[in-house]
Amino acid sequence: MPSRPPFALNRIISPGLSLSEFIRFAAGCSAAHVEIRNDLSDPSLLGGEDAATITGACTDNGIDILTVNALQRFNDPQLISAKKQELTELMETAAAIGCQKIVLCPVNDSEDQRSASQQRDDLVAALIGYAPLFEQYEMTGLVEPLGFSICSVRYKRQAADAIAKSGRSHLYQIVHDTFHHHLSGETELFPEQTGLIHASGVYGGKNLADITDDDRLLVDEQDIMDNKGQIADLYEQGFRGDLSFEPFSPEVQNLPTQELQLRVAESMEFLFG
Repeated sequence: MPSRPPFALNRIISPGLSLSEFIRFAAGCSAAHVEIRNDLSDPSLLGGEDAATITGACTDNGIDILTVNALQRFNDPQLISAKKQELTELMETAAAIGCQKIVLCPVNDSEDQRSASQQRDDLVAALIGYAPLFEQYEMTGLVEPLGFSICSVRYKRQAADAIAKSGRSHLYQIVHDTFHHHLSGETELFPEQTGLIHASGVYGGKNLADITDDDRLLVDEQDIMDNKGQIADLYEQGFRGDLSFEPFSPEVQNLPTQELQLRVAESMEFLFG
């Protein structure tokens, strides 16, 4: 395992900052990359700033935009046409700021009545359907399984099999989210197919079924999800992708900037020494 790999910060860690402010914050944390989102209070990817401002901030601070997070419900067969248009718009913005990866989040809905076999078929069909766009824009799709019991792609095995079946393995990789890996109970790792690790920790005190995104903190010695072990195993088995911190907890988001920078440094120290 590398002693101290380059890392990214997902914008969810401090969503109150403008994107250019967040880029400067990430540089202050010694991050190499940032992930941007389209699900914040301002749903536009750049939060009202223009591409030139963002690329300038990246250049000035030695940061690049790692991913756009995310195309939601990408495997919903009722929405494919609309999602292709949405993906095109995401890619246009991503291209303007030098970003080459789009995170793909599956249907995570208790009202989803599809059978497991239909969900499998729809996942493969979606990957095939989006492939021309990923080819055209020369980008990579990062499929992120979500470990919640209601999710249509709960396991990385499902994603890996669908990518293989689609015949488009040159266009797609998997996100290993340490939180969702633990929730799903999946033990299998896919280091060579994994392009991104999302890391966040959870403290004890709740039943597993009651844990939500709001419980996701920065990783430290109180983490019950074995982030340290998961990440070490992935690197030792050949993972060569990117690592990003993605804590959703308001407890983290509301920290003063200097304290948050310190917590990020402590997480890196805990994980890599």
